[in-house]
Order: sequence, then C-alpha cells, then structure tokens
Amino acid sequence: MRASNLLVILLTLVMILMANDADAQDKRLIVRGDDFGMTQGSLIAFEKAFNDGILTCASVIVPAPWFEATADLIRNNPSWCIGVHLTLIGEWRGYRWRPVLSWNMVKSIVDEDGFLYRYPDELLARIPRIEEIEAEWRAQINLALKKGIKPQYLDFHYMGPTSYPGLSEVVGRIAMDYNLPVSGTLAEKRLSGIYKTPIGKKTELAVNILKNLKPGLWLWVFHPGIDSPEQNALIHTAPEDVFKDGNVGKHRAAEAETLRSHG
Repeated sequence: MRASNLLVILLTLVMILMANDADAQDKRLIVRGDDFGMTQGSLIAFEKAFNDGILTCASVIVPAPWFEATADLIRNNPSWCIGVHLTLIGEWRGYRWRPVLSWNMVKSIVDEDGFLYRYPDELLARIPRIEEIEAEWRAQINLALKKGIKPQYLDFHYMGPTSYPGLSEVVGRIAMDYNLPVSGTLAEKRLSGIYKTPIGKKTELAVNILKNLKPGLWLWVFHPGIDSPEQNALIHTAPEDVFKDGNVGKHRAAEAETLRSHG
C-alpha cells in the first residue's frame, strides 16, 4: 500500500476514535509530541503536525537552543496544548545544552564545563543533589511562563520520577505548586511508539496500532522532525540509542509524516 494511502487511513482512524458517538467515547487518544524546540527543524515539524496532522499536544524543552523561537511560535498559536518537558539530560554528541540556572547554582547536575550530562547513568553516577534538580525544573517552568507559554501539563525528557530517589516527591510538589497534571500519570495507557521502527515501516505500524486499539484512555508519543542537515547531524551519545538504519533527521521526519494528513 502506498504511503499516502496509509496516511489517509491513519487520519480517518483517529477521526473515528474522536467522534462523538458512544463507542468512540470509550476510545480516547492523546497524541503527544516530545522535544519541541530541540532544533530549528522541530519548529517546522511541530507546526505542520498541529495544523495538518493529528498532534494534540507538544512538550517543549526549555534548556534547548531553539526555545526562544519555540516560545514565539507557541504565543502565535494559543490554541495549542503545550507541556514543559522537564529536562536533565542533553543526549547528543557535540550538541550540548546548559541548565536554565547558572551552572554554579546546580553543580551536581552538570559536568565540569557546565553542560547537562548526556545520558542518565552519567548523571546518576555523580549522585546529583535532589534540591538542585528541583530548583532547575522549577526554573524551566518559570522561564516558560515568563516567555508567555501557558503550560497545561508536565512530562519528562529521558528520565522520569522513578529514575532517582526523591524525584517522585519533587514532581509531586512541583505539580501541586503550579497546578499542573503530569502526563502519563492520569490513568493513560501507553501505546508503543514508532521511534525506533524502520523508516519505511513507521506509518504502516501506526495504522495497525490504531486498528487494534481497545477502549480506554491512551497516550501515544511521537518525536516530530524534518530531514535536514541539522537534524541528520544529531547522534545519540549512548551507543544503544544510535540508529542503525538512518540518521535522526530521517527517522524524525518519518514520524512527522505519519502524523500529517494528506488527501
């Protein structure tokens, strides 16, 4: 089956799931896009996924280099559902991120050059101070608010509340203080992602996942991007995360194409 036909089927299935009949009410689907603002290409991909596709919400990485432009785009699209992608890890080789707070205020979560660590084990081996994690996550939310973003939920980049002792309590305090729900903890059942699915198989797998969807509230996470020199230059630091059949840009572009409607 041609990719364009698969995309039409994918959109049709989502529309059926969200229709206002009794059966559809038993099948509710949240389609979340992660890593908004990670690159310039992410801005293009997310805008298309919101406007031309089935994306229902997007999680912004505040410490990422393209956050400022992302905030501008979000302010110009106030109907978008936006969350803060709480971040402690900057996973790319040669493309490093710094915390929102000055590095000397959160020394236990950065390396000797002031950059966020590149994968969870690298960070956790340094035994980060829980109060510094909390301070940095609050700073990320505060900066998003300062830039005119009105977050509607929180979620996590690369490591979540159960990754380190004390994180669950931190998340609980932050969620309560900012009156924000935490994505993934609201009785959603999580669908399998297609991030590591071969490039040419992503849309077909997505269609099959939706065809077999059971009643309930489901969370489906994507990582929209574009096929560009910027995104194809990205390489995961952790060897097990490196793609074997193409570059990051090509994989993320295929995810974005799966989200978009054609026809």
